[in-house]
Amino acid sequence: MAVKRAVVGLRGVALSPVVTNTALAYVSDVAMDLPFAGSMNITANERTQDIYYDDTLYASVKEAAGEHIEIRLGEISFETLEELGLGEYDKVTGVFREDFCPPPGTYSLRAISDTIGRLPYYLKWHAFELTGVRYDNYATKGDGISVCEVIVTGSALKPRYPGMMPKERMRLEEGGANQADCDAFMSEGDAYPYV
Repeated sequence: MAVKRAVVGLRGVALSPVVTNTALAYVSDVAMDLPFAGSMNITANERTQDIYYDDTLYASVKEAAGEHIEIRLGEISFETLEELGLGEYDKVTGVFREDFCPPPGTYSLRAISDTIGRLPYYLKWHAFELTGVRYDNYATKGDGISVCEVIVTGSALKPRYPGMMPKERMRLEEGGANQADCDAFMSEGDAYPYV
């Protein structure tokens, strides 16, 4: 009998900037690994529309518009925050200017989902739209300055490229035979050719 493996946590969080997301092509850059502080919340984004007929509820239609995702990051450098478009860092003066309302940016979000059976899933949310950021617990680490517990929020949207699913996944095989394929799935940029 097959053993059920419940999900117990997430790790290996990375964001990959999307450079093209149109009806003709989808291209993302190499993923940037992020220091993960231990929590990633996902909530369904549903919209309900009630249809009435002769003052009587005829139908209640639910439409799944995507997933809201909140990621808590830990000890992330000012340089990385600037690369992600979450603020401006002046290396000469050492001043970091927070951007609480960052400009719209689209990424691929990658994460590894652990299981009780220790055979993790490797997940990719395509077209993750970053919508906000909160900063907390500034700290010095070593010779540099870091920011602890940066909370990033966004929505997983359906890519505009036709036929492409919002999320893809791989499963690590027994013995790790496909470990290299899983690593490539997480780190390499996505490229879907023009139709």
